[in-house]
Amino acid sequence: MSQTPASIEQPGQVECLMMQLHDRQLLLPNVTVAEIIPFSQLMTTNSSVNWVIGSIQWRGVGVPVICYELLNGTAAPRPSPSARFAVINGVGRHTGMPFFGMLVQGIPKLNKVLESDIQQVDAVMGMGAMDQMAVSVDGESAFIPDLEQIEAHLLAVL
Repeated sequence: MSQTPASIEQPGQVECLMMQLHDRQLLLPNVTVAEIIPFSQLMTTNSSVNWVIGSIQWRGVGVPVICYELLNGTAAPRPSPSARFAVINGVGRHTGMPFFGMLVQGIPKLNKVLESDIQQVDAVMGMGAMDQMAVSVDGESAFIPDLEQIEAHLLAVL
């Protein structure tokens, strides 16, 4: 059985998820996303910031949920029937917060990406404080979020 060139693993290839938000896409390595779950019961929290939209129970763990758009200083998305939660693995290995959730729209698209496939672009318009880099992958625009900074902001308000 022969394989098509697109399905052949190449050295340096990273599986990434293109996650749709309201008005942009985020590009994340697949290993940073623990699971995509349906929009479920969102519990309210006593947060002093509007971008922490609540928490969910996931596999017996309370997971704070953020709205990336609000954290990034843009308008909140409209309610959508395609909304889901992406459970993100904590990058700082904080025992009190091993995961956090992010509101996303729809099912993320899996991409196998080589470093040479990612082209940094100037995104003066629309670049937010939590965006580490604006990129183009196979002609699609996306932002790479700064997960360490997001986690630090969450830890500071929880």
